[in-house]
Amino acid sequence: MAHSSDQFRLAVVIPVWNDAEGLARLLPQVLALPEVVQVIVVDDASDPPCNADNIALGDWAGDARLIWARSEDQRGAGHARNLGLGMVEADHVLYFDSDDIILPEFIDLIADLSQADTPDFDFCLFRHVDSRRRAQGIEAPLASDQFHWDMIGLPNDPRLITRDEAARLCRVSAYPWNKIYKTEFLRLHQIKCTEIMVHNDVELHWTSFMRASNIIASTRVCCEHFVSPGGSRLTNRSGKDRLQVFEALNAVQEALVSAPETSIVFIDAALEFYLNLFQWIYDFLDEELRKAFMSKAQDFLFANMSVPLVTLAATRDPMLARRLNTLLTRPLP
Repeated sequence: MAHSSDQFRLAVVIPVWNDAEGLARLLPQVLALPEVVQVIVVDDASDPPCNADNIALGDWAGDARLIWARSEDQRGAGHARNLGLGMVEADHVLYFDSDDIILPEFIDLIADLSQADTPDFDFCLFRHVDSRRRAQGIEAPLASDQFHWDMIGLPNDPRLITRDEAARLCRVSAYPWNKIYKTEFLRLHQIKCTEIMVHNDVELHWTSFMRASNIIASTRVCCEHFVSPGGSRLTNRSGKDRLQVFEALNAVQEALVSAPETSIVFIDAALEFYLNLFQWIYDFLDEELRKAFMSKAQDFLFANMSVPLVTLAATRDPMLARRLNTLLTRPLP
């Protein structure tokens, strides 16, 4: 089923915390897109507030498409995105971070998706580049993500991907801003971000792949993700907030086992993700928290990796099963 081009209306939801400068850079980019009918800025208790009075937008300041919302207490980007989604009236929605920027190929992708013969889709996944790579003149994702794109190839771009191809591309970094979602799809399946301070986008990413019937993928590099190696950004936290990740992973696991065909397609991808994430968090954590985290990780795997699931994963990837066994038998530090 194709959609009519006059039905493509896009809302952009932007969580922000103490980044008036980023908003002042991003909002004119977003508002310049004619397909954008709503821009919902959700301020996560910034001090001073990130609102119309404090953002220098020039001629865009009075644009009627701009909607401002605010949480009086800091609750994280997941809560901000969920709050923004509740205000969306457009057919499609893009989550974007205030310090990231849109690249020219995004305009080309929107033109592709606006064509009357474009198949209906639950979401469209596109490529991104992070600021470290772009500073080096490289307009492509990190090699770890590009590997998965190369594995499927896209001779006709953009196009609908198969379920098996989705099980490959779900392994790209779990970010909220590399997808254009059909609003109805998110609401029908109650897909959301976990309302925790970090890792809040894990649930959104993985449940989207597991619930979707129609996924379009495009190799267009549509945005630059800003990466800061230090500072006060939430992503740089190494404290107990990291232990909340299991709230997100419980939702992912629930989606994984929701139907036999979902488990069959996604089990090895999900297990690989769990193991990689656990190792990354362990290495990133403050040392005094590592024992508690590893205990929680082992408990999660023992509770959720049933013999049939592990057998299925091991059949496809014996090395993955060995990694699982190593982690489960690893002495606590």
